[in-house]
Amino acid sequence: MDPAISLALFFLAALFEIGGSYLVWLWLRENKGITLGLLGGLTLAIYGIIPTFQPAHFGRVYAAYGGIYIVSSLIWGVLADKKNPDKYEIIGALIALAGVMIMFYVPR
Repeated sequence: MDPAISLALFFLAALFEIGGSYLVWLWLRENKGITLGLLGGLTLAIYGIIPTFQPAHFGRVYAAYGGIYIVSSLIWGVLADKKNPDKYEIIGALIALAGVMIMFYVPR
């Protein structure tokens, strides 16, 4: 699989996981209504499907996805919470992203 497509799938999965979790958060923590909770649950179910399109076994996919999730969570924080990451969060995210590249994209 083309690494660009694979990375797009990882970031799409992160969008659905973080977005679904955010909807559940709004429902339970901010009393925004059960409709958001149900939509969040559906969104999380879709998230569970997206990684199955990756060309590796479950453990490797989810280990690599963890790094993408870290980066995506910081991006979500900037866009949704208006909270810019500090330099240590950025450094940590870059280290995690380097791990993704090594685990998932280095030829074996």
